[in-house]
Amino acid sequence: MSLPPGFWILAAGEGLLTAGYAISFPFLAVYLSGHRGLPMAWVGAFLAGSMLFSSLAQFIGGEVSDAIGRRKVMIWSMAARTLMIAVIAWAIYTSAPLWWVFVFHPVGMFIGSFFHPAARSWVADFTPPAGRMKAYGFLRMANNAGWALGPALGGFLAEGSYSLLFFVTALVFGICTGIVALAVTDLPGLAKGRFVSPSLAGAAHALKDRVFLRFCVFGFTMSAVMSQLVVSSSLYSKTYLGLSEREIGLLFSINGLMVVVFQYFVTRLLEGRRITGGLAAGALCYAAGYLSFGFAPSFFYAAAAIVLVTFGEIAVSPGMQALGANMAPRAEKGRYLGLQGLFQQVGNSTGILIGSNAIGLLSPVYQQAPWFIIAAIAVISSLGFLSLGRRLTPEQNGLRAAPPPPAPEQATEPA
Repeated sequence: MSLPPGFWILAAGEGLLTAGYAISFPFLAVYLSGHRGLPMAWVGAFLAGSMLFSSLAQFIGGEVSDAIGRRKVMIWSMAARTLMIAVIAWAIYTSAPLWWVFVFHPVGMFIGSFFHPAARSWVADFTPPAGRMKAYGFLRMANNAGWALGPALGGFLAEGSYSLLFFVTALVFGICTGIVALAVTDLPGLAKGRFVSPSLAGAAHALKDRVFLRFCVFGFTMSAVMSQLVVSSSLYSKTYLGLSEREIGLLFSINGLMVVVFQYFVTRLLEGRRITGGLAAGALCYAAGYLSFGFAPSFFYAAAAIVLVTFGEIAVSPGMQALGANMAPRAEKGRYLGLQGLFQQVGNSTGILIGSNAIGLLSPVYQQAPWFIIAAIAVISSLGFLSLGRRLTPEQNGLRAAPPPPAPEQATEPA
């Protein structure tokens, strides 16, 4: 499968974008809790609310990209978010009242969330169904190359200045905006050329597809599990495992580096097999990894648990993206992937809310209780993906379409 040159440029841009994001935002919870004195439950509620607010942009961004083109949505989304992050950096630098962060963080997340359905739809425009697992796998490798670098640098910088983290992130987002503007072009003829305000009727029409709706529901539960990696694990690591900011950053870097090293090989292993089978196996890896993390007595045991979680991520993340793209009609990929992103973003928000509050409320009674809850949700997701597989066509599930039989006049006669 050949990919257009723009794909590799987009992948490089996303890798840089993720590095910039990972420098600062994984430490926002630690900053608010440890340096500004907010209770962990409040921190979790704020971050979950921000993600919930931004989830609407997933659907809107997909609809808008169907109308005016993927490239325009990506550029304006990143440019506006660059400005929002710069404001947060200034607020932290000047020790401004926290309402600056409380306003500009969710607004920035909302604007930034327009980027993702547009970018995923752009990839789907240029790749056939059987090749999307590999394409999204390469994209994950680029993202996690950034994720491997960003937290380690962020953990180092956080020991001196939290505001510097966000100034660096704003600079990186500005560079990525320029990369996409100069190097990425849309597939001609797909944009409708006119903007129609997104409506609930359009979403309801897509969700009449019961199989797609089922996929969205289990995407929601799986995203609730996946969201524990940043906020909940950092809070738990700081409070109950006694890890420093630098060690927390190293955990995230291990996660990112593993994806870079193993994503290609795992994707090749899963290629030609049912996507839902890989999703189910990945969900079980998440369950085992998070349970192990809850009982980790030291940094090295916590790192081993993150390794197991990461193998789950390697199987789940590109599989969910590919499956959503395969289920979407050609002219409505933005709408379908936007709806999928909406369910996943709400799942992320719900997961952060559950995880952070469980750590604040349940861990003082039984330390590992939150991770049993998360593991149970992961097992439910695994069973859901297996049930979904029985309702998909082979092509939707990532299997290559069988070649048509030869026409009678082309068939060869036996000797």
